[in-house]
This record gives sequence, structure tokens and C-alpha cells, in this order.
Amino acid sequence: MKDIQDYSAEERELHYKEKYKFLYNVGRTHKVVRNVYNLNNNKKPNPNNLTVLESYEVIRKGLINNVRFEYLIICPEEIYTSEAQTLIAQILDKCEKGYIVSKKTFESIVEKKNSLGILAVVKFPLVPLEKVKVFDDMKILVLDALEIQGNIGTIIRSADGAGIDLVILTNKRIRISHPKFIKSSMGTCLRVPIVVDDMDKVIKWLGDNDVNVYLTDTRAELNYFEASYVGKIAVVAGSEKYGIMKAWYDAKNVELIKIPMLGDADSLNVGVSTSIIIYEVLNKKDYSK
Repeated sequence: MKDIQDYSAEERELHYKEKYKFLYNVGRTHKVVRNVYNLNNNKKPNPNNLTVLESYEVIRKGLINNVRFEYLIICPEEIYTSEAQTLIAQILDKCEKGYIVSKKTFESIVEKKNSLGILAVVKFPLVPLEKVKVFDDMKILVLDALEIQGNIGTIIRSADGAGIDLVILTNKRIRISHPKFIKSSMGTCLRVPIVVDDMDKVIKWLGDNDVNVYLTDTRAELNYFEASYVGKIAVVAGSEKYGIMKAWYDAKNVELIKIPMLGDADSLNVGVSTSIIIYEVLNKKDYSK
């Protein structure tokens, strides 16, 4: 990549325009700029599940996992590194829709003030339940009615680390494309397959596919490390306030598990408790196959 660190703002802008003929200057009132603001602030309906990526790591994960890039916004005044230039080239090779904005306009829409000078708008890669391929030893995590973006993002990050094959959200309470969700997951939500669907439909789907369902419940007799987690399994975590919905207890192949609590607290944060359990699932995995 060409070293443009000592270029003026005007020279940097000219550098990108000469290299990418389809880059256009736009202002704060342009529709793509307004769209980024609306996405970050949940101001308009978002039927296409578009989301905004900012940090180097998150954008890189989007590229690695072949996320669909809609368009790119760059601020030449804020672009210094060769890594940023490489990302620009890779993204524009995919979408060929790029826009240049001033520093003032960029700062009005960016979530993270120390951004690369790059914003990418992508389509969040949700997976339809009917297209999920079920296989032996499949490990599924179900998040039922969780309400806090950071908790869900943290759990997705743990699910990625623990090798969970699929995450399903039921009774969804969050906006899946919210920047706080993307950030708290460290971009792993772009790699782990995620389904959002109706609870009753998911319960039936799990039953039809003979998946063993483990419910995290403080009233359970079985400790989480005593369960076998053999075959196709789904671990279900309930909402921060109300726990798991009653319908789950009537599902097929259900077993209750708990994390033993030896102090005054009767439960852990849902992000912590779910991470503990799915890593135990990983610990029980048969690596001989």
C-alpha cells in the first residue's frame, strides 16, 4: 500500500478518487449518511437487517466471513494506517459502492471516536431456521427473551470460543443489528450462525430433530458438570428478569441443570452462567470422532 501518512486531507481524497472512480463526495444530508445515523440510533424500520461496522477487527471479521457489504463510507482526514487502506480495497472489491465524507460529517455518525476513518454498512447474516442442517453431535444455544444487548453479545462471543454450532434467539427483545450488540460480540456474531424465530416453532423443530434440551434452572437437582451433553443438544438460557418461559418445560427430551451457588447469591449474570455451561459442553465433547 502507498504511504499517504504525510498527505494533506485534499491529497488523500484525490488519492482515493483516482484509485476508485466510483467514490463520491456526499454531505450530512445525503441518504447514505442519514441511513447510518438512523441505523445507529434505531430511528427507522430496518427490514433488511442492515448494520454498521466500524472497528478494524469487526470489519475484518465481516470480510473473512463473506458478509454482504452494501456500501462503504470513508473519511480521508482520519485514515492513516496501511491496514485501513487494505480494508478499503477489499470492501470496494466486494460492493463497488463508496462515499467520501468530511471529518465533521464522519464524526456526526461514528459511534467510536477513534475509528479507522471507515464505516461499512452490511446485511446482518441471519439464517432461516428451515435452512439449518442438523447433524449428529450438534451443539445449539437458545437465548430466550434476553433483553440486554451487552449480555447477548458477550454470550455470542463465548459461543464462538466454545465452538457452538448455532445460536437461536426466541422471544427476541433486542435489535439484532444494534451497534452495542456487534461491539460486545467483538464481531463474532458475523461468524456464528444465528437464527431468530418464534419460540413454539423452535421448540417443535428441536423435538422433530430429537435434540436433547438442557434448561438452566436454579431449582434443578442436576449440577451442570454432571450432565453428559451427548449427541445433539440445545442449552436454553432464560431472560435476565423472568428466566425461561414455561413452554420450554413441556418440550421433548428436557433436562434441568444448575450451577451450584455456595454464597449468598442465588444466581449468576446470564452471560457468565451461560458461558460456564457451554464451556462444559465443550469439555465433554468427544474428540475421537
